[in-house]
Amino acid sequence: MERQKARRRIESLREEIARHNQLYYAEGRSRISDRQYDSLYAELVALEEAWPEFQSEDSPTRRVGSDRSENFPSAPHSDAMLSLQNSYDPREVAAFVQRVSRELKRDQVSYTVEPKMDGVAVAVRYRDGRFHMALTRGDGRQGDVISANVASFAQVPAELPRDWAEAFPGGGVREFEIRGEAYLSLGRFARLNTAREKESLPLLANPRNATAGTLKTLDTQEVRRRGLSVFFYQIFPLADGKRPGPTEPDPFTPAAGEFPDHQAELEALRRLGLPVNPFLRVAHGPDELLTHLAELEELRAGLDYQIDGAVIKVDSRADQLRLKSTAKAPRWGLAFKFAAEQAVTTLRAVTLQVGRTGVITPVAELEPVSLAGTTVSRATLHNWTDMGRKDIRPGDQLVVVKGGDIIPKVLRVLLPNRQGAPRPVPVPTHCPVCAEPVVRDELAAALRCRNPFCPAVLAGRLRLFVGRDAADIDGLGGQSLDLFLEQGFLTGPADLWRLERQKLVDLPGWGELSADRVLAGVRAAADRPWEAKLYALGIPQVGVTTARTLAGAYAGIRQLAAASWDELAALRDVGPIVARLVVDFLNAPAGRALVRDLLAVGFFRQEENALPAVEAAPGDNWFAGKTVVLTGTLASMGRSAARKHMEGLGAKVTGSVTGKTDVLIAGEKAGSKRKKARELGVTVVDEAAFLRHLADAGITP
Repeated sequence: MERQKARRRIESLREEIARHNQLYYAEGRSRISDRQYDSLYAELVALEEAWPEFQSEDSPTRRVGSDRSENFPSAPHSDAMLSLQNSYDPREVAAFVQRVSRELKRDQVSYTVEPKMDGVAVAVRYRDGRFHMALTRGDGRQGDVISANVASFAQVPAELPRDWAEAFPGGGVREFEIRGEAYLSLGRFARLNTAREKESLPLLANPRNATAGTLKTLDTQEVRRRGLSVFFYQIFPLADGKRPGPTEPDPFTPAAGEFPDHQAELEALRRLGLPVNPFLRVAHGPDELLTHLAELEELRAGLDYQIDGAVIKVDSRADQLRLKSTAKAPRWGLAFKFAAEQAVTTLRAVTLQVGRTGVITPVAELEPVSLAGTTVSRATLHNWTDMGRKDIRPGDQLVVVKGGDIIPKVLRVLLPNRQGAPRPVPVPTHCPVCAEPVVRDELAAALRCRNPFCPAVLAGRLRLFVGRDAADIDGLGGQSLDLFLEQGFLTGPADLWRLERQKLVDLPGWGELSADRVLAGVRAAADRPWEAKLYALGIPQVGVTTARTLAGAYAGIRQLAAASWDELAALRDVGPIVARLVVDFLNAPAGRALVRDLLAVGFFRQEENALPAVEAAPGDNWFAGKTVVLTGTLASMGRSAARKHMEGLGAKVTGSVTGKTDVLIAGEKAGSKRKKARELGVTVVDEAAFLRHLADAGITP
């Protein structure tokens, strides 16, 4: 590969992997399979090794993906919270065993095998036998503090048994940390979705996504209501908030209070009354390991929680210390991934669904089949291009796979089993709901109904608008919305403010109480947080997390509508594609009309997220008149708060360092923007100096 092609491919891979890391760690969702991600990652590793001049400390190969959020304070981990290297091939398990034996210079090595939970990692600290703190994985070095949410878990005790200290070798431990995987059981997940369906709320996508979103909610009561569970797998003592290092002069002897092997630490967790997964096997070579992996995979279908593989660890702590870790993963462990569960069934028909953005999606109606513990009768066909490529026709036998989504996916057609010559499903030229002509959306590789008044589009938009994460209008669910649409009461969200009380009272099954409840809910929607209102607009690809990011960067809807593409693209959690969708939505006639109508009825205020005004005439403070870029993480405040302070003092805050930039505020892990600022001669200010300038202007965060 030519040098410039290699550089461009490396940059492209870094951007793509970083985007998938953001989706997985911060938003709890994914758009590609683990195997596809690992393939991208392996290609980047190979290219960086082949072209060392393009290596960078900012590369995803040097950093763990981050689930950090500006809505939670952060704290450093006591010890790096790393990920395990993934493996899909039994031959890689054998190679792992060979490497370990070679580096330890002996063949007799004990390994443990445990389920790899498809959940979210948490770290929990206890001090003097009492619950003290809980953190997310974050970026592996620093995590978000989610103490109140984890403390609400039924399985996490506020106080340990009186003899808790006796669980540690040698005693003398006052503070310790346990690490585990939070998860939502399949039974609990099904019950939650049943309840949400009755309330016309969007269904939870899968247990892992639901777990990630629940841990990052600000409503502790909602966390308790969802009923998350946890399995712990690691425990170690702390000294001054840090995991003690190896005992000197022998660097391979575990520190005081640490356990000699993994089996011993699991037993200590059980002794403390903490939940530990019951499946644990010990192996002494590749053959035994593969036997235990096969046993676990066979048990997988009968479990009430999702696992996606097995975790293999060298048992001895001393051996773990000898093998060490890379920047991203311990060299003494391996995650063996199972193949996604598959089943064969027959395609009865293909139906069409129209979503709130107008996308027309083909859905496979299947002969019911058991898959991953549930009965499957429908599967997504993604889009018409994918359906044509697979040549899917009614009556075909299909291989369906369930990789975590609510609706399974069609993997392929069993063409040798095709009976006769069934006709292909025709690509629709008109919307199946409103009969308007459809258009092809090249960006989304989809067919789209562009009629903003299409009943299916309008119903989907309204359902999102009134939902709990959006306007949260009490007493207004899917059935009520359908009734209002049938009666001609609604042509858009703003019509909710134009509902007439008497017309509601006169509806079948309604009355004064129901009407007053809905109207009160509509009035209360104006007091919803700015990010919830932004999410309620239904901008494509703008979920709760991205809406929160945008709301933190812009004080209100007018400011956001005036933002340029490059400013939005520079925001963390946004990127170029979502930035384009936001700009297009807010500048399209339908988007402008929606915002205008919601402003007119009072849903949006002039400025939703403003700090108290600061009198700052140009020249009377350090920030006035300067163009400022903020990068990295600030320990004293979130980036959105810092931005609003500076804008209130007369600065213009942008997302990219250019020749017009006056100052770069560089927090922790500032990255490439600091380098570019120095190349352009831009003044670089650290957090301490930034706080001094704020204090000089009369602001003390």
